[in-house]
Amino acid sequence: MLPIEEAVVETLQSSGPCCLDDVVTYLPNFSWGEVFLAVDRMSRDGRVSLLQLGCSTYQIALRSQFS
Repeated sequence: MLPIEEAVVETLQSSGPCCLDDVVTYLPNFSWGEVFLAVDRMSRDGRVSLLQLGCSTYQIALRSQFS
């Protein structure tokens, strides 16, 4: 797993499901784009799930087998 993906997993484990902007805020060493690409990869391979809350707001959650 890439370091940014490990950071995303650790963030979601400690904070629970949260919005993409919150994950970006929790990870100041990475840019918004880096976090977005990591979450995109992780959602495509099933490590996280995305739930659309609004027009451009998504909640990110760890899938149970990865928590």
